[in-house]
Amino acid sequence: MMKVLLVNTYDQRGGAAIATYRVFKGLRKTGITTQLLVQEKLSDETDIIGPPNLFYAYISALRPYLDFFIPFLSLRKRKPFFPAILPENIISKINRLDPDIVHLNWITGGFIRLESLAGINRPLIWTLHDMWAFTGGCHYTEGCHRYENSCGKCPVLNSSRERDLSSWIFNRKKETYSRIKNLTITTPSHWLADAVRKSELLGGFSTEVIPNGLDTTVFSPLEKISARKELSLDPQKKLILFGAIDATQNKLKGFQYLKEAIKKLSGDQIELMVFGDSKSSVTDYYGLKVNSFGYVDDSYKLRCLYAAADVMVVPSIQEVFGQTATEAMACGTPVVAFRTTGLLDIVDHKQTGYLASLFDTEDLARGIRWCIEDQKRNLLLSENARKKVLHKFDINKTAGMYKDLYHKILFNS
Repeated sequence: MMKVLLVNTYDQRGGAAIATYRVFKGLRKTGITTQLLVQEKLSDETDIIGPPNLFYAYISALRPYLDFFIPFLSLRKRKPFFPAILPENIISKINRLDPDIVHLNWITGGFIRLESLAGINRPLIWTLHDMWAFTGGCHYTEGCHRYENSCGKCPVLNSSRERDLSSWIFNRKKETYSRIKNLTITTPSHWLADAVRKSELLGGFSTEVIPNGLDTTVFSPLEKISARKELSLDPQKKLILFGAIDATQNKLKGFQYLKEAIKKLSGDQIELMVFGDSKSSVTDYYGLKVNSFGYVDDSYKLRCLYAAADVMVVPSIQEVFGQTATEAMACGTPVVAFRTTGLLDIVDHKQTGYLASLFDTEDLARGIRWCIEDQKRNLLLSENARKKVLHKFDINKTAGMYKDLYHKILFNS
């Protein structure tokens, strides 16, 4: 029987961890023997392998800070930037587990030293959850295209030098990747796959698109009035939902654009719901009431939030995929987003939601209004959204795509 080892820095913390854990659970349903190797373990799953004892758990908790400290003096913007230079014993761990395939996911945060990748003597699949694998250290390029040829003069580092930390990391990756013989890249969106193919570092490797899946029995429609009652929300209002990890603090998530759009929507019939931050003391924006739910790690409460909303807004600047968008759509809630990056694979304009012109807050407001002003239209969008998730993003389907890829790599290569 095929034995697959998934590798991710965390088992529960962050979007990549959620996506990886869903694949882990989905693969087990297909009959594949699956384990997940992590640096930090919060769950009690026996097939998730974390630090062996409390001492190593403390050391593992420090590793992201130690790896981040190296570029800290240069890093003027508070953004993830990892050189992946800390020593570790990942190869011996993998060898002891003896998998047929090693399926890498998000492996930064001090988990794996870059050079160790070339020493993993197994076929490798690497599912990218951001852009770090093919840049000089940043996780999102935000419009910089230097990764297509080389790095240096890194805007994240505020560097004007060709030979800076980013160019050193880039060259280490280039040398390491040249020694990897059996590597397949997967991305959750066509936008990220296109970026990979344009990159100097990974452009020569086989790249396939497999979307992030989710359990459509967990994320499924609830009766709207019941969901609102559960959350103590007004049953008569039009409710706009926004949420992400560090929702209002992470500039890439685009809350600044939603706030501008709200100026054009203020009125006593509309309210805003926000999750993913610590509970805010802000009770309104420009006269529009804000219902703050803080961090939500309970899937049923999250389902209630999606089902209670009339529309979900995902105004991200760059989004590798957009899991909150698929979660909302699975619960029958249409999504408004900008016409950009990974969200193009999820939202169909005026079919499952609305794609606004890039960073145009007038059009963002127009899209929100278009989705909520007509009840029949909103219901049709809701039905279409749920159908699309069932057709393209159900975890059973996406786990099956990975199973097919594993077979292809092991038996047809």
